Amino acid sequence: MAVQTLTYGIRLHPSPAESDLLDRTCTAYLSCCDHVSRVAKSNRTLSQRKLNDLAYRHLRETYHVGSQMAQSAIIRVIGNYRTVKESLGDPWKTKRPLQYTSSGYDLVWNRDYSILSDGRLSVNTLKGRVKLQVDWKGMPEQYRHGRFGTARLLKKRGKWMLLIPSTVELTDPQRPQNVMGVDLGMRFLATSYDSSHKTTFHSGKEVTHKRAHYKALRTGLQKRGTRSARRRLKSIGNRENRWMRDVNHQVSKALVDECEQPTLIVLEDLKGIREATERVGKSRRYVQVSWAFFQLRQMIEYKALKAGHSIMLVDPAYTSQACPRCGLVRKANRKHRAHEYVCAGCGYRSNDDRVAAMNIRRLGYAALVESQTGTS
Repeated sequence: MAVQTLTYGIRLHPSPAESDLLDRTCTAYLSCCDHVSRVAKSNRTLSQRKLNDLAYRHLRETYHVGSQMAQSAIIRVIGNYRTVKESLGDPWKTKRPLQYTSSGYDLVWNRDYSILSDGRLSVNTLKGRVKLQVDWKGMPEQYRHGRFGTARLLKKRGKWMLLIPSTVELTDPQRPQNVMGVDLGMRFLATSYDSSHKTTFHSGKEVTHKRAHYKALRTGLQKRGTRSARRRLKSIGNRENRWMRDVNHQVSKALVDECEQPTLIVLEDLKGIREATERVGKSRRYVQVSWAFFQLRQMIEYKALKAGHSIMLVDPAYTSQACPRCGLVRKANRKHRAHEYVCAGCGYRSNDDRVAAMNIRRLGYAALVESQTGTS
């Protein structure tokens, strides 16, 4: 049985006094994280035991937080530095310690937060537990009864939210009756081709234009270099990320909705997209290849599993160069400027993104047949 964890944003409705208490609690928590971050960097340690010895008493006495909140701050900082370590190799390469400003307060399930029988939320604060009114419409019923993990309390545009990860068991996907290959790109964010030979294109034209617009705004603000320009840059970045996420939600939902019967959705390994970004001219790189493809693929995956479909990842090498009819692989077959594929062997002609989706589907279909027949 498949297991899926999704995070939902739940709106909280505190009274003015409760909102003030949540503000003070989050401020104290983030101050704790800042202190632990400085201690971790100056001592070059991510050992929870050592950080407890070096910082725990100071957190309790200076910021007047409870034991659980102090431990939560230490654990969060360790996790953040480990993430830096995964990307940089050395977590201490950063010029300054990691800083915490408006990222919210981490709450451990059944220790820092719990759900009362009347649906209200009980949350740990500087002044003990408070019971808050909650709007549960943002979380489907199935996930309300899932296994909750560490949540994050934060304030966005004056409204309090709790981001709750919920893990549920999904029924195993049915035996696929359809195989769909999906090619990701910028001219078309996604191109799908399925067993009925149906091709669907999800245009990226508007995305390209809007990305160019954001790039122009960034360039102008970066040249100004003032404090207000830096604040504006941050605001634009947040707005752009929200817009990108919304577009990816729309595309992934449309792709999964195409599947009218149990489907094996075949997606490309994203290494191919990363390599493609390195071959694009520097002047076009931001607009053309900085789209959140990994986020899009994640959304397709979890929506597909939730709907009872299956997912397979394949190596996209040569999928845009191989002829889906005769199998001839030749780089020159793909006409980039015309967005066309013309086989030099058999003369097959089609849209180049459609050909890539056809080949991705073919790889997935072959792997499915092999798994069902047990052949090698």
